Amino acid sequence: MEEELFTELLAKKLSGDITADEIAEFNRLVAGNTSFQKEYEAIRSYWTQDDEPYENIVSIFDDIKQRAGITDTAAEEDNIRAINKTGSTFTWLRVVAAAVAVIAISVSIYLFKIKSVQENDIAQLQTKWGSTAQVKLSDGTMVTLNSLSVLKYPKHFNGKTREVYLDGEGYFDVARDHQHPFIVHTEKTAIKVLGTAFNLKSYANDAQFEATLFRGSIQATLNDAPTVNILLKPSDKLIVNASGHQLTKETYADHSNTINAETAWMDHKLIFKNEPFNLLANNLVRKYGLNIVFKNNGLKSIKLSGEFENENIEQVLLSLQVVTKFNYKVSGNTIYIF
Repeated sequence: MEEELFTELLAKKLSGDITADEIAEFNRLVAGNTSFQKEYEAIRSYWTQDDEPYENIVSIFDDIKQRAGITDTAAEEDNIRAINKTGSTFTWLRVVAAAVAVIAISVSIYLFKIKSVQENDIAQLQTKWGSTAQVKLSDGTMVTLNSLSVLKYPKHFNGKTREVYLDGEGYFDVARDHQHPFIVHTEKTAIKVLGTAFNLKSYANDAQFEATLFRGSIQATLNDAPTVNILLKPSDKLIVNASGHQLTKETYADHSNTINAETAWMDHKLIFKNEPFNLLANNLVRKYGLNIVFKNNGLKSIKLSGEFENENIEQVLLSLQVVTKFNYKVSGNTIYIF
């Protein structure tokens, strides 16, 4: 609410249409908020570079729109430029100027905040197919990324929380800090932790999201149901798909319970148990850097189990043909399954 009020009063102040009471309220807001102070100084220096704000309101607004990447239709541009600047329309001009100022100031504040975020040095780690990568965050948290994944994170954490963004798969070993919860944002969930180790699988082209906890505890909040909070204990695995969400257990590749399927990718292995063929195909795409197209959609839901490490894609497909009936054709960088 205060930010909206600040934007409104700032627009009125710069357009010259502000009352004494509103000036007092504006000064109170600026005096009590350093962020407002910085925004005011940055925008005022730009806004007041011209001594004739009304005569140049359109050109100033156009300049701001150009920096923001905003385009108008020809009719809208004509409507703005057709304003009469003679004395008989001065009152209307003040109204238009104030209206334009509100929009322009809002855009300027948006640009100012975007620049501030950029100045916070947001870093990005991205992996290619068949590769993994590891990064140590400023708080000591270690993150390992699987193939074709993207992690966005600040070079230095500031504020009450430590927040990062994941598209793909990553293993997080989070440094403990009770005062600053660690939050991982994905397409389907936000994972909140204090200090723990877990694996997240959140690829945009996968039909489901997976979170597997190995140490500590995590709380998952579903993006499409923000009131739903799911608490995971060690060895719990959360699956979110079109059918909803369910809690199950981590998957072991053998009866000794020593090899974990969810993190086998960190050792460059591909382990799967009762996994639908279409999800397995996505993993093969990431591991081998190719395209897989199903010509028979009925094959997508077939459940498969297996383990691969150094095999090439031909060997993998031949092995899968032993346990399920399908054919394939290789054409360039694409494999057609039918």
